Amino acid sequence: MPDQPQRSPCDVREEGFADRAALSVAIAWVDRHARISGAESVALDAAAGRILAQPFLSPADLPPTDTAVNDGYALRSCETVGADSYNPLLFCLQDYEPALRPFSATLVTCGTPLPMGADAVAPFDVAQAAPGTVSLISSVAPGEGVNLQGQEASRGAPLIESSRPLRPSDLAVIASFGIKRVSVIRRPQVRIILAGNKLAASKLSPDLKPADANGPMLRAQVLRDGGAVELFRYGVSGRAALADCIARPGADVVLLCGRTGTGLDDVAPLALADAGTLSLHGIAVSPGGSTGMGSIGQVPVVLLPGSPLDCLFAYDLFAGRLIRNLSGRPSPLPYRIHQATLARKIVSSIGTVELCRVRLVAGEAIPMGSADSGGLTSVARADGFLLIPSTLEGYAPGAIVDVYTYDEVWGPVDAPVDGAAGGAADDTVEGEGIRR
Repeated sequence: MPDQPQRSPCDVREEGFADRAALSVAIAWVDRHARISGAESVALDAAAGRILAQPFLSPADLPPTDTAVNDGYALRSCETVGADSYNPLLFCLQDYEPALRPFSATLVTCGTPLPMGADAVAPFDVAQAAPGTVSLISSVAPGEGVNLQGQEASRGAPLIESSRPLRPSDLAVIASFGIKRVSVIRRPQVRIILAGNKLAASKLSPDLKPADANGPMLRAQVLRDGGAVELFRYGVSGRAALADCIARPGADVVLLCGRTGTGLDDVAPLALADAGTLSLHGIAVSPGGSTGMGSIGQVPVVLLPGSPLDCLFAYDLFAGRLIRNLSGRPSPLPYRIHQATLARKIVSSIGTVELCRVRLVAGEAIPMGSADSGGLTSVARADGFLLIPSTLEGYAPGAIVDVYTYDEVWGPVDAPVDGAAGGAADDTVEGEGIRR
């Protein structure tokens, strides 16, 4: 009998996975390879949604001097004592000057610096103007209508953190100091390679031209997580062609989608091993169990399954976490967590972290089939999902579970709650390590 060709240790084709890495091991690999991408200067108008390279500290007192917060008359509050409608007090109306004369008032508008000596602004409804004078029919308290120097922020005070995307209001704060450019973390360049579709290459259906579901999904996910997309190739087939696409320089992260399973043509892991290093292939999660990870020099590579449901889940857990870290964003899943009561029993397998899509109705989580069933249409109908730890066989009806909600992206993610079923009160889900 002729000798069988020597198989690579990383070749699982037509044999299956001898074992799979724990979710915590895969998460640890992702975090070891997440290096901030450096900083760049951008115009403030283009900075919305970016992450500051360092916290923004107030460069000056804000406001820089006492200013009016409403329209009216700037004056000394002590000179208004006793004023009422039966005893109006008369003030000389003074043009705006650096200093306020005794028993005088100056017309000011919102945002106008107060003249020296003034400590209050009398609104128009308590003042009766006449040529050259103004009569007050009510007293004014010290500080009324005034934004004191440094009241909003003193010089050097931290104003904006460097751990979240810049909001429109943040841009207004920065612009109020006359700043036109800011230093932000550079967006990691993410190369997306979409392997050739198996159905299209099948002898059973040679004329089938399936639509690309993964490309638009991955592009949107990468942009959401702070990356810049380089959609490199679509429909790449063959071990050598995939290795060439992976190895080409210019990317900070490479995502190769498809050809990660155990079929004869699932050559993505072998292509990565040819071009660089294959560190992990096969992870104890469902969906997404054929995910792989490795590197080309210092560039991390994530192998994503071609099934859109598996790709979605594997991206969020692994590739998305990597890109979020590289772009300076928080590591955890970018969905808010809500607690809900489980409407009916969920069964899962020991040793595998499973994702279950659910609908939320009146505070109850209603499961939508098993972890690997339903396809993307089940995600479209779901309100969110829960993660079943590898140590559990599922949940009983009435269990309190943490639901990640699809429509509440970013946040930051809510902190875990003590005693939640399916979630420890630290930074993990039953030790799996996905909340850190």
